[in-house]
Amino acid sequence: MRPAVIIIALAVLGGLWWRHAHPAHPAPVNASIYETDMMASLVREILTEFPSPPPTICFLAFGDGTTSPSQEFIARFAGCQPAVRRCGSAVSPPVGKFFETSTGKPGLVVHIIRFQKIITGTFDVEVAFSNLPAGHDHFIYRVRQLGGEWQVKDRKPA
Repeated sequence: MRPAVIIIALAVLGGLWWRHAHPAHPAPVNASIYETDMMASLVREILTEFPSPPPTICFLAFGDGTTSPSQEFIARFAGCQPAVRRCGSAVSPPVGKFFETSTGKPGLVVHIIRFQKIITGTFDVEVAFSNLPAGHDHFIYRVRQLGGEWQVKDRKPA
């Protein structure tokens, strides 16, 4: 009887630890910390990097989860090609692709996961792309401010 109680107690403790260490869904982030001139410059640079033919739509997401940017931030990309939309406007049926819910047009998710200040005016930004195979879909962009303008210095696989 005593070993059974110990096993049950260990199982309960293990389950509680597992749930704490591996939450079902990452918490939403405060999107406003991502909605900066630096991020807008990075997104514009990313839009020029897609091979031909480029996607018709890029769905933008922030943080460990998929927090959508504000409409005001998305408005900064009016007229850009490919078009930039909030990730909340996409649906992903079980075919591994993303589609805009209002039009049905296919697109891909550009997921700005995190950023880290290296020195004043220089940041590393981790970005993931939904159109690339797992394990090859994360990149670190080095972004720096030169003469008041944000520029992408380089990109390397994460």
